[in-house]
Amino acid sequence: MAHLTELKQSNIDKIILNYNIIDFINITPIYDGIQNSNYIINTKNRKFILTIFEDSYVIDNIDFFLNLLSFCNNNKFNCPSPIIDKNNSYIYYINDKPSCIFNFLEGKSFTNNIFNIEIVGEELAKLHLITNSFNKKIKMRFDINFFNKIIQDYNSYFLEKHSLLIQIFKKTLYEYKNLSKLNLPKAIIHGDLFPDNVFFKNTNEISGFLDFYFSDYNYLAADLAIVIISWCFKTNKKNEYVLDYNKINNLLKGYNGLRKIQVNEIDSLLVLCKIYCMRFIFTRLLAINNDYDKSKILTKDPNEYINKFIFFNNIINFRLHIDYE
Repeated sequence: MAHLTELKQSNIDKIILNYNIIDFINITPIYDGIQNSNYIINTKNRKFILTIFEDSYVIDNIDFFLNLLSFCNNNKFNCPSPIIDKNNSYIYYINDKPSCIFNFLEGKSFTNNIFNIEIVGEELAKLHLITNSFNKKIKMRFDINFFNKIIQDYNSYFLEKHSLLIQIFKKTLYEYKNLSKLNLPKAIIHGDLFPDNVFFKNTNEISGFLDFYFSDYNYLAADLAIVIISWCFKTNKKNEYVLDYNKINNLLKGYNGLRKIQVNEIDSLLVLCKIYCMRFIFTRLLAINNDYDKSKILTKDPNEYINKFIFFNNIINFRLHIDYE
């Protein structure tokens, strides 16, 4: 989420009228995130989220994302649900940009260790079982061409960070290409399941998943890898990143209780963890170097995932630590 488009009073008046919003109080911007403009619409009895889509990829595929969210909601999965306006449309244009209003999910994200990660696995398995029946497809957003272009564009940056980093990137891309030989299960994945994209009612109950705008047709195990790299690290006494295998196994146990994980998916996890570390290194670099007003968006440090990527590259016997049944 981010705040990139400023709303004028005339915009607000038209939104209230177009959606027949009753007992309006105010509208406040959300400054977290890097992708779209988001506002909370406050009324006397309830809240809504207004999203103005800024990302060109999302805009080009807006019907896919809104259909996906509606499909998930219709199948009893908790996530933001698009609301139809008085013209029977999900999409309303503000300053020539598509926008949509969603229901507001109550809850909060946890960035500490008090949550139960097993239920994250359970909820993710529910999502995959649902999206396996979603008959619309979308092209993979971050393909091999994307990775190769960033490696080329930021060559000197990577060399400064680690003399062998580019070499390790290219080796990882080779390993990733070879995953196609494993016949891994695919469906629509969330694609960005960081802790701030999961809302909890309490430490043992999830109120919903947020921000599906990195969803694509991909390996189901990729979502598990994203959770591992963003939820399952801790720091040691030297302030270095190390994996918490108890968390990983609890995550996988929760997931496996609803959707059985194939052995080849477990075998793919190390490569997928590395490739998604690369993705977050690269997208964070792009975000830092875009021309948005940095006071209105959240930029994140790519070094976090450079360190995690190097950790995974040096890891020994990852598979032997995995025990989730």
